[in-house]
Amino acid sequence: MKTRRKLVVTGAAVALGAAAVTAGITTATGSGEKHAASSVAAAEGTVWPIVQSTPTADKSNALGSLATAPDGTMWAAGGQYGSSDSKPILQRLTGDTWTDVALPAAASPYYFNAVAATSASNLWVAGQLNTSGDTNAVLHWNGKTWSTAKFPYSFTPREIATAGAGSTWVVGFSEAKHWDGTAWADTPIGVKPYAITAVSPTSAWVVGWAGEGKPATAHWNGKSWTTIPFPDVAGTVQGEIASALSDVYAASDNDVWAVGTARVADAAGKASSRAMLAHWNGTKWTNVLGAAGTSMGKIASDGAGGIWVTSGSTLRHRTKAGVWSNETLAAPAGTTVRASALALRPGTTTMWAVGQTSTTATKGADLAHWRRK
Repeated sequence: MKTRRKLVVTGAAVALGAAAVTAGITTATGSGEKHAASSVAAAEGTVWPIVQSTPTADKSNALGSLATAPDGTMWAAGGQYGSSDSKPILQRLTGDTWTDVALPAAASPYYFNAVAATSASNLWVAGQLNTSGDTNAVLHWNGKTWSTAKFPYSFTPREIATAGAGSTWVVGFSEAKHWDGTAWADTPIGVKPYAITAVSPTSAWVVGWAGEGKPATAHWNGKSWTTIPFPDVAGTVQGEIASALSDVYAASDNDVWAVGTARVADAAGKASSRAMLAHWNGTKWTNVLGAAGTSMGKIASDGAGGIWVTSGSTLRHRTKAGVWSNETLAAPAGTTVRASALALRPGTTTMWAVGQTSTTATKGADLAHWRRK
């Protein structure tokens, strides 16, 4: 579970495009009203160095998820894939070094899609089958032993969130399951989920899409999920790439941020992707769109009232005052890089990003860790 910090929304609106510094954006409200927004030049950013990378010959590795606990403990999860000896990967941050965590034999058939935690004794990992078999799974570490809950192959655990050992959610492509400390139960959502975050046992948020190219959100009140209206995005088009929210961060019940990408037609009718940033103020969602050709993937708190978001190999920072700037991930020669998750280490000002570096010549991938102090 991510550290929850209070964020403040200001009236300042800025361009979201990674390259554009003066491109305008519009704000869509629940009533469909649009407002012209001013732009702020993006500050010249710094480069996040790779502090740890793990090359593996003839294999591909990637980290796809980060989990933090209030005591500063952090985990990264992913896997090795594309070979006959695929395996899950779970790492723990000790000092400034990421080390592999010993896993039980029950974990070996899975690739880890997501990880969540509230403490060193409450860690949950969502596993997708990567070898022969007929089940997917969720693994739990209680500080002493591992336990495994298996699910039908038709349910793929994509994302996971926890508010404590007695309250954990895992979402698949169209459904969610909830752990109440005793048993797992199906909990219909009403939207197709891409990401989930937990505020408390009685408050969680899911973001994703609702079909017909419409971004969607839903809220858990401790008993059931309720679909929360999301403002229509003017000009949205349907196609193979759906308009959707891809990640969510909740500072509190009344302060929730989400990011994603909208497929929008321009004046000539040509569709393009535009980054989408949304905010819930306790009453309604509002959103802003970036310039054509932009996107946003992941979001995290900066620990000072602002947020970080990923946009390809670019990291975008929004301060508490609403000022945006761009920073980039270091890329070794001959590689392209991608950050799959980022998080603030609790109790510090250090941001971590994890993902992979892909070798241009071989198309292989190595897992990587970037750090910003």
